[in-house]
Amino acid sequence: MTCPRPSFSVAVDVANPGQFFACCGLLELAHRLWPGAEGWFSRDGSTFFVATGDAHGTLARLVDELSKCKITGLNQEQRRERDILEERRRQLKKAGQRLSRDDEARRNELGDLARTGPVQVEAPFGILLDWWQTSEDDQSAPKTWAGRQEIHKIATAAQEALVDRASSGLFDYACVLRLPHDYRKGRADHKKAVEPFYFDARRFAHPLDAGFSLDVQDAETVAHPAVELLCLIALQRFRPSAVKGQKWLFEYTMWSGPLPAAVAPAVVCGVVAGDRRYRFPLVFRDDQKRYKAFGLATPIGGGQ
Repeated sequence: MTCPRPSFSVAVDVANPGQFFACCGLLELAHRLWPGAEGWFSRDGSTFFVATGDAHGTLARLVDELSKCKITGLNQEQRRERDILEERRRQLKKAGQRLSRDDEARRNELGDLARTGPVQVEAPFGILLDWWQTSEDDQSAPKTWAGRQEIHKIATAAQEALVDRASSGLFDYACVLRLPHDYRKGRADHKKAVEPFYFDARRFAHPLDAGFSLDVQDAETVAHPAVELLCLIALQRFRPSAVKGQKWLFEYTMWSGPLPAAVAPAVVCGVVAGDRRYRFPLVFRDDQKRYKAFGLATPIGGGQ
């Protein structure tokens, strides 16, 4: 197969599932900006190429559009309503009282929506993200978060970290994610750290390996914002396959010929033959098995 001339490329570790799916996210976004865009990996899995068919179809343009587009979850009015209810609940609790039944139900509804509701990546992309909205017993979605983590907050923290950042070395750019502007109320809120999704396998550290729990100690450690955000976007269409009979194990397949965003997902999940196939675990970040992270993948066969 003759490959088209690449418009841009990124260095990738294909055995890092976060980086693999971040490449899929790049293809998804390129497809939205330049219909007909194709993507493929080098044979050794060290580089991902995208051909846009457009002279202006550069990685810098794509990253710039991603960093500046609107990502919405709860709208402004819903966030304001939630803040009012939370503050009222705190004040009533000090006085030994509670919210009314209706107000408490609404507070819970808005909290659930903030944590698990859909996220919209708006123009020029127009993508609705809701792949994590499955039942608690459904293990086919590689969801890493739980509890009070808010998807929109993490996504916009990663997005803001990409503003005015060079696209070279995109997957290696690391920083501490900070509370997004829309969530800041006080003067010092810009210093507050936000935990990532833990899609990038370089991020994971088990408490036994680190010697202490990063979450409990509120330790600030760096994340890779491009990998985290692009992977979240990719998983709407590009999905790994759950290993039958093996809890918390997933597989994905690399491809080395140019494919559009409409076809590549069938290769990724194994419906259509590709090149090398990889298997990775969801590893637990705490002893209660609430929070997970993508672990590094190992090749399990396929073409070389």
